[in-house]
Amino acid sequence: MGSRADMADKFRLFIDNLRIDNPEVISRRCREISQVLNLHYWDIKSDTRNLHYLGSYGRETAIKGLTNINVLFLLPYRVYQQYEKGSGNVQESLLNEVRDVLIETHPDAFVNEDKCLLLPFEDGISIEIIPGFISLNKNQIIYPETRDGGQWQTFNPIREIEFINEYNYKYGGKVRHLARMTRAWKMEHQVPIPGMLIDTLVMIFMDDWEGNQTSFGYYGKMVQDFMEYLAGLKTEQLHWYAKGSNRKIERQEDFGAFANIAFKKAKQALELEAKGEGYEANKIWREIFGRSFPV
Repeated sequence: MGSRADMADKFRLFIDNLRIDNPEVISRRCREISQVLNLHYWDIKSDTRNLHYLGSYGRETAIKGLTNINVLFLLPYRVYQQYEKGSGNVQESLLNEVRDVLIETHPDAFVNEDKCLLLPFEDGISIEIIPGFISLNKNQIIYPETRDGGQWQTFNPIREIEFINEYNYKYGGKVRHLARMTRAWKMEHQVPIPGMLIDTLVMIFMDDWEGNQTSFGYYGKMVQDFMEYLAGLKTEQLHWYAKGSNRKIERQEDFGAFANIAFKKAKQALELEAKGEGYEANKIWREIFGRSFPV
């Protein structure tokens, strides 16, 4: 019989293998960006203030191999008021202005076809800068949507991060661990599921999962049950709402078939574990997650 301790050890190592391996590089580059923008817009020398990590990196659900880092930089509200008085696509004008400020120190900064402000680096990492403003009621972030003639949009990504922090603490770290493992599965099989949807579904699942207070020894069971949950979602449900912000998250394509295959493989791996055939089980786990899972 395979032991819970053996299961715990391999999943601990798996989680460790998924860890972002270049946080110092990412932090240094983002601090450089923050320093330039703080000096220009706020007349301060800080390299950390007004900058917030967004996306999976900000929610700490990203895994090794991440190449796109999203950051929010908060500008003074007077800048919003200035552009609000303008005409035409003032949102695109703002994005171009921030790009021009950054070009002085980061000459590769550019606005791409999707109207995203990007700083590409030689190692393949690209940082997207989203300029924003704190709304007067302090509840939302105003940001420029430059497509379709331009408009101002609002969101609350900081509250989304606070929410996943609360959930992760409530369930002993399993929320982020399961979200990272699911990303490994997504990358290995090119599963068409957005990262924000992964994090949202993990939190919904964890609220109802009977093992939500268990430890690493039950991670195999957690994977099996989560894949069964994903496979069982109704195909006609096309969107969900992010916890913390109520932001609408669209389903891109159906991922149920991918999840059903993973569920069956996880079930097979657990049966092998129960027989004490851990090495053979590891091969099945690798079929689900790729080479990051330890052999």
